[in-house]
Amino acid sequence: MNFPEDQIEELKKVSPSVGIATEGGYTYILLEKLKLPDGCTPAEVDALLCPILHTGYLSRLFFAEKINGGQGGNWNGNIRVLDRNWHAISWQTNTPNLSLIEQVMIHLKPFNK
Repeated sequence: MNFPEDQIEELKKVSPSVGIATEGGYTYILLEKLKLPDGCTPAEVDALLCPILHTGYLSRLFFAEKINGGQGGNWNGNIRVLDRNWHAISWQTNTPNLSLIEQVMIHLKPFNK
């Protein structure tokens, strides 16, 4: 799956290193050291964006570790991808056709103060 280069560049504003990987029939965007909203612990974390339908969600954002801060959420998405364990909260975006950065920002909303 190819993504527009301008959208990948936009992701670099919140993650200094962006990569793309395919595993198990899904394409993921690896966001290393993703900057989290103020007040979150940790302040940055590796994350995987799956920008397509995944386990009943229009998109999913998986984290290398569980995040403390904001409202948080129900941690219900546990997967193993790229030889690592990843976690996601139950958070439905319900808005199709978003850019990649818009998807990330919507998935981070529960962690805002």
